[in-house]
Amino acid sequence: MPTTAPEAERRYRPLQRGPGLRLLHCRCQARRGDPALDEEHAAFSITLVDRGHFGYRTRAGSVRLAPGWLMLGNAGEGYACSHDDSDGTGDDCTVLSLSAPQLEDALQALGASAAVGRFTRAGLPPLPRVAALLQALDREGGEGFALEETALAVVAHVRRALDAGVAPVPLPRQDERARAAAHCIETRSAEALSVEEVARAAGLGSFQLLRVFRQSFGVTPHRYLMRQRLLHALRLLRDTALPVIDVAYEAGWADLSNFNRAFRREFGCSPRGVRRGDRRLLAPAA
Repeated sequence: MPTTAPEAERRYRPLQRGPGLRLLHCRCQARRGDPALDEEHAAFSITLVDRGHFGYRTRAGSVRLAPGWLMLGNAGEGYACSHDDSDGTGDDCTVLSLSAPQLEDALQALGASAAVGRFTRAGLPPLPRVAALLQALDREGGEGFALEETALAVVAHVRRALDAGVAPVPLPRQDERARAAAHCIETRSAEALSVEEVARAAGLGSFQLLRVFRQSFGVTPHRYLMRQRLLHALRLLRDTALPVIDVAYEAGWADLSNFNRAFRREFGCSPRGVRRGDRRLLAPAA
């Protein structure tokens, strides 16, 4: 959470609260062309972008964020958000905020050194399981120990992704060609999309695309496509009553068994299980 967010541009709605932990919904009304303001994170934060596109700059690097991406913030560090890529309707985010003692406690519980507590990247490409965990937490309504259990699981997945190098390299800015490829995948993920089509949208050859995309985003174009489809499936499971087979087809799978396998591999449970709030979501990823 920032300490100086202008009230007219950004509004926070508390969803859940615990000692040193907060879950909030953030709605930003900044538009294209609005100046990027220097702000400061008051706590450590893992923020899921639910809607919108915007740039984020911090000491750990710069990244342009899209739905499904995670924005990482370190307590006491300055940052700025820009909206050159905004469509004019603002953006929505779900923010998990942790105090320094809580983050240190979580890392120790995970067997990690507190010395690695600061996030070394500005953001992460979509981690569908983190999106599912935060969505499930929002539905829990603050009952029991859901906030603490989910926070620990989210920190574990983010830490694992950072340790595995699944994050954009700290370049001055992401390659524009990679951004064009990512936009193509984001907007056409439900289609039978080929590598050649994505490469053409980026003005690259197919093999050049693989190199440039991985360098800029930390994942391959195929992995990015699969994550976008899983995020689409999550939204359909959450917001509609569509049968699972229709969810699979709407999200871009041509075969239900392939969808079920990909879903279980990512989330540890079935699509119906996610709909019911299956607590296997809290288990470590395989």
